[in-house]
Amino acid sequence: MFSSVVNSGAKELWSGVVASSKLLFNGVAIQRRYAKKDDGCRRAHADIPEEPYPCERRKKKKPGILHRIKLKIVEGGTNFGTPFRNIKCEEKVCKEVIVPEPKALPAPVKPIPPMPPPRPSVQVSILGADTSLGHYIALLLKQCSCIKKLRLYEANEPNESCNRNIFQVVEDLRHINTNCFVEAFSCTCNELERCLQNSDIVLMLENGYLSQDMPMETRFAYSAPLVKRYTDVIANECPKAFIIVCATPVDCMVPLVSETLKETGWYDPRKVLGSVAVPEMRATTLAARALSLEPSYVRVPCVGGTEGNALVPLFSKAVQYFNFSESNTLMMTKTVRDAPSAIARSDGECKKAAELSEAHALANLVTKVAWALLCKDVPRVSGFVETDARQVISPARFIANTVEIIDKGILKSLGLPQMSDTEVTLLNLALNELRYRQGMVEDWYTKYCSSTCRLDTCQTQFYAPKEFHRFDDCAYANI
Repeated sequence: MFSSVVNSGAKELWSGVVASSKLLFNGVAIQRRYAKKDDGCRRAHADIPEEPYPCERRKKKKPGILHRIKLKIVEGGTNFGTPFRNIKCEEKVCKEVIVPEPKALPAPVKPIPPMPPPRPSVQVSILGADTSLGHYIALLLKQCSCIKKLRLYEANEPNESCNRNIFQVVEDLRHINTNCFVEAFSCTCNELERCLQNSDIVLMLENGYLSQDMPMETRFAYSAPLVKRYTDVIANECPKAFIIVCATPVDCMVPLVSETLKETGWYDPRKVLGSVAVPEMRATTLAARALSLEPSYVRVPCVGGTEGNALVPLFSKAVQYFNFSESNTLMMTKTVRDAPSAIARSDGECKKAAELSEAHALANLVTKVAWALLCKDVPRVSGFVETDARQVISPARFIANTVEIIDKGILKSLGLPQMSDTEVTLLNLALNELRYRQGMVEDWYTKYCSSTCRLDTCQTQFYAPKEFHRFDDCAYANI
């Protein structure tokens, strides 16, 4: 009985203690806290409300400075000057492709890029291309990439023995797949002026009716009026063209061309060259066979003239540190001199031997000159040119030697190289022969030619000095 009373009294006591220490206000439990001070006594400091749940604390906590810095770094900004912004993942919206309605006119075409500038090239005119030699040269030059236009001039009217005229040859050459454009001009239509307009290189070939067995005087008398006519038109249509003279005899035709150009006032010694390519090719081939060497490694320059006794091939310069004997030199020199007459014994007006080899040599010469005019090369070739008195002292004013060619023409003449005793003797005889041939040209020019283009009106008294007593007689005497 007593024990039950004691237990009930203890329960009431402890419930009062608990009730007094714990108060409920608006459903929130207030808990007494204690602060630890320096003296080590735990005393009641203040009644603070109980900490809310962790989730509620995160929502109500204000972001500090470290939180802002972290967000800025995550966004990719900097810590200075970048405003705070919230990162939101926005869904990408695919835009619908609107197909335009078809119009009556098509869409504009993109402009085509401009074509590259054309490659530099030259224009070549071949006078006397109606022969087989002219046909072969045209075939070889059609394949040259540095030639843009090739003009062929028919010097003679076609006859019955020649089945093909120049126009048929040109139509055949146009089928070759190269960029060179080929044109034909005929003497029957008086198209010489049109053929030579704006030409860069003019190649004069000989007449097809001539034979190498004919005397030199006869061949010169037959070809001189035609060459004179060519030169007069060149002075009018293309005075700055590079002239390559191949009409035989070249020793006489080059002085004739020079004198004609001097009369017209367009003479430039750097733009006139007589061809020595054919005899040089034959001498080089002969020396290479004698030495059993590749012909491309052998070169025999020719000095003096271009044919006959005036031609002197220098076999001592074929290979360095090697000289032929005197007997071999004389034998090979005679072989080269007699080669045209030995292989040109055929009948017929349109037939001539050795045309293929001559076409090869002349085409190579024209190609070298073309590349030199385009500033692509500085070749050394053998040519019959006017000599410089400071380099060569000779009775002949024109002589064949080695020259260098550039874009403005002949740069310089290298003169005569060191020769053997046999070659010096042959050259002395050749210079006398050249003096005779050039004197013959001067006599013919004085007798038949003047500054006019009409050869029939020129007489000897045109150059003879006359005495006039009045100015009217002097001014109108030759009209």
